[in-house]
Amino acid sequence: MSPARTKDELRIFTPVGQLGQGWSEQIFWDTLDSGVDAIILDGGSTDSGPGRLALGKPNVPRSRLARDIGMLVQACHTHNVPALIGSAGGDGENALVDMCIDIVQEAVKANGYRPMKVISIYSEIPDDLVRQKLKTDLITPCGTAVPQLTEHEITTSTRIVAQMGLEPFLKAMQDNPGFDIIVGGRAFDPSPYAAFCLYHGFEDMGVNYAMGKIMECGGVCALPKSRESLAIVRHDNFDILPCDIKARCTEVSVAAHFLYEKTRPDIIHGPGGALLLSDTTYEQIDERTVRVRGAKYKPEPEGQYTVKLEGARVNGYNTIVLGAMRDPILLSQLDSWIASIEVMVAERCSGIDFELKIHKYGVNGVMGPLEPDTTTVPKEVFVAVQAKAATQDEANEIASAAKLGLTHMPYPDQLATAGNFAWPFTPSEVPMGPLAKFCVYHIMHEVDRTALFPIKVMDFHGNNSFVAQPRPVKTIQPQTVTDSAGKGLANPKKYYLTPKPAEGTCYLADIASVVRSKNSGPYELTFDILFGDQATYKKVKETGILTRETIAKLYHIADEDVIASLFWDQAMAYKATIRRPAVSGGFGETDTHGSQQHVPLLYIKMPFGRERAS
Repeated sequence: MSPARTKDELRIFTPVGQLGQGWSEQIFWDTLDSGVDAIILDGGSTDSGPGRLALGKPNVPRSRLARDIGMLVQACHTHNVPALIGSAGGDGENALVDMCIDIVQEAVKANGYRPMKVISIYSEIPDDLVRQKLKTDLITPCGTAVPQLTEHEITTSTRIVAQMGLEPFLKAMQDNPGFDIIVGGRAFDPSPYAAFCLYHGFEDMGVNYAMGKIMECGGVCALPKSRESLAIVRHDNFDILPCDIKARCTEVSVAAHFLYEKTRPDIIHGPGGALLLSDTTYEQIDERTVRVRGAKYKPEPEGQYTVKLEGARVNGYNTIVLGAMRDPILLSQLDSWIASIEVMVAERCSGIDFELKIHKYGVNGVMGPLEPDTTTVPKEVFVAVQAKAATQDEANEIASAAKLGLTHMPYPDQLATAGNFAWPFTPSEVPMGPLAKFCVYHIMHEVDRTALFPIKVMDFHGNNSFVAQPRPVKTIQPQTVTDSAGKGLANPKKYYLTPKPAEGTCYLADIASVVRSKNSGPYELTFDILFGDQATYKKVKETGILTRETIAKLYHIADEDVIASLFWDQAMAYKATIRRPAVSGGFGETDTHGSQQHVPLLYIKMPFGRERAS
């Protein structure tokens, strides 16, 4: 049953940042026992690449979804608390929404829960509508790194989903005030949070969306990052605290979360408007809780509502081969030797239309064309071969030819004539099936904010025989969070970067509390550099070293490919975002998640010693 709609505060509980990843049962039930108004959580994202959307697969096994959803249904029964889910199953396609609904129904019947009103909201968009909008110039790329949409990409997409805003969730609640569970398709991450607040009369959309943007990741904004989090929402502010007593939020850790996986931290675009964060303030209320004020929301003009479209398609078939090489004679001439293998494969397989990538992990395998240092000869190199062709048999043939070359292609001054390649698995050629590719990541303009997203209401009839068993009481002792963690976002660290910086200088890694990279959607990479104290942050900022030009030079890209470059005083941070060298998860990918592209930043030299940084 939905809680009463006359409240001065709302307590919203998020047990994990992604449905299906699991959470602590003790924290889950203890938090519910303390009193919450709703359980709200997100189900997915584009982080894992295009495979799920193109192939219709959930982001976690069904059994893991059943475990999490089963506990949500039990909470609805025992605590009369509603649950809202966005982006069900990972990409939020209709079939995965229905799968989650089936799990709810199974849980109600199998466990003897009370009857429940369950709502599904769907987000797949008809191709014809997308074509119509394209013909009337009402579809634009989502960012400068995204190409223009074409008729071909629409036609070949397995499916296209739209990120719904808060309005479908709000309509579902308004039309069905006795609801228990809402399972939504692809949604803007904060949408169900903002909708629940608005439904209960909390009309400051800056507060609602800012709270939802933090909460959708669970306790990632805490120190150390954790799973479960609680928001206490008021009409002009909200509090954030982790539910795990071993973690806490700080002003900096919460402010820094608005940097996370976004192009820039001061403005976050979503369906129908933008969240503006330049004037946001953060106040430490107690050791574990931060209060957030001042976020603003700017809606789009009436009649100009927009949604983001996401689509993916099958792009041939691929086969991989995995192995390694350690011979120093070979490794000293690896690039030219790999080139000779590529020529050999092209000659042997001239009748096949194919692509071949041989990734060299240990040289530039992780960073690919962004790698700044390719001069060092490593001790050993791990090789990942990816062969792509129109059919699986053809991809297998290409991979087999490449594996033959890796094993037996000669090279100058060779001593080890028995073979060059150590592979751990047999058969060594591993068919991977269809290869997916993002092809739609665009903004659709002038749309109806609710009509695109059909709503279905179901009554699941349980016999109400379930009786909750007493849970054993466990005591968790709080752990002291170190002072250094309280100042910044990391514990004290010892870096062993080589070569050591010259006397009177230091590396950025020596003085930063966080240096990270992450996808900002499939077409962008974003970098965050955070500092643990104002003195260090100010000193770095005053050097003028962290600039757009520095990022472009470091990553061997054009200045115009640096999409954002700015300092963010609220989190004592520098942010840069660049065009991705390859669309996330496509053929030739080296780092789908984008989380290992930060290393060159660690070696940026500062013109002062580490001891003088603070």
